[in-house]
Amino acid sequence: MIPTVRVTPQGFLAPTREEITAGLWAMFREAFGDNLTQDSRTPQGQLVTSLTAIMREKDAQLIELGNNFDPRYSTGKWQEALGAIYFLERRQEVSSVVQLEFMGAVDSAIPVGQEVKDENGNEWVTTQSGTIGSSGVISLWAKAVIPGPISAAADTITQLVNAPAGIDRVTNPSLAAVGSLDETRVDYEIRRAESVAANGKNTNYNVLGAVFSLPGVIDCYVIDNPTDSLVNVGVTNYPMPRHSLLVSVVGGDDNEIAEQALIKGGTGCSFVGNTHVVYHDTSLGYQTPPEYDIYFERPTTVQVYFRLVVADMGAVTINTQNEARKSIVKQSQSGKDKFRINSRVIAQNYVCEIGRSLGVVDIDISTDGATWEKSIRFGVDQFPVVNVNNITITETP
Repeated sequence: MIPTVRVTPQGFLAPTREEITAGLWAMFREAFGDNLTQDSRTPQGQLVTSLTAIMREKDAQLIELGNNFDPRYSTGKWQEALGAIYFLERRQEVSSVVQLEFMGAVDSAIPVGQEVKDENGNEWVTTQSGTIGSSGVISLWAKAVIPGPISAAADTITQLVNAPAGIDRVTNPSLAAVGSLDETRVDYEIRRAESVAANGKNTNYNVLGAVFSLPGVIDCYVIDNPTDSLVNVGVTNYPMPRHSLLVSVVGGDDNEIAEQALIKGGTGCSFVGNTHVVYHDTSLGYQTPPEYDIYFERPTTVQVYFRLVVADMGAVTINTQNEARKSIVKQSQSGKDKFRINSRVIAQNYVCEIGRSLGVVDIDISTDGATWEKSIRFGVDQFPVVNVNNITITETP
């Protein structure tokens, strides 16, 4: 009997090439007699070899099919079909976002859609409006006009385009949070897992699932304070008043985020954050819809520096160094080690994909390029970012 794929408690178990070949020879002997020559150089031997290859390929396809029913391993259209159960679609493109500082005269207004450019000519537009106060400076979020992984180092977005009256200068004090052209398999599965509660209400998971599913959202973190007193959360001791909900979001539209925070978080809690939206609830059809003051957090982007120490700098080519830097940046933007709000960044997690050619003997990270650590924990109001220019490679002393 020719063995077949079996489903065991441990998963799919396929027969080996030798087991299939032995089963075929047994079938051939039963059909043509026990005196049949078992030699791969004979016509029957060639037939057994070809049939073994065909059956092995069939088994591989069957296992691939079975694995694609498991969201942990599914890929491509299979993964998208599983995501459709949760009303999710794969994101095709997400714009990079950045925090800008506009400087100018008091009471000068910056509208939504104000265009600026970086040193590479990339166009960015503000997603918030604001008016400069007595300090002469206002911080507003902006997104890249062209979606995709457009990066911008600190202080490189400095060109005003058709600036409103009273606006003198603009800059980005920190790196941009980089977008993407296509959502990877790992990122899609992470978002699916975190979105399964999106259809419910009144829990943190419901809010997280709904906000994370919004277009343009790069990352999201939700926490509440159910106590009757003020609580400081995270490493930055972020203050949360009693019975409050914190929704910390990178990317996405302010009004859409506010809507989901209200709908999924409920109207019985207070909201905390540095971004204010007046949301008009038209869902009940009132002639004068009720208004809600919704607050959520736009976390500060924090620059991360990497220091790689190699055994022999002379043995590492410039191309290898550049590829290592790109690998770290890519890992920080996608996959299981993606930088996230309120996460711990562990330096050694970014070594494996660099490859042996670099010969890394040590790796550290920093937020100022001076004080180095093996890992750094970020707060609920912080979003870590890294640029290739912030990654140095040195030789061991």
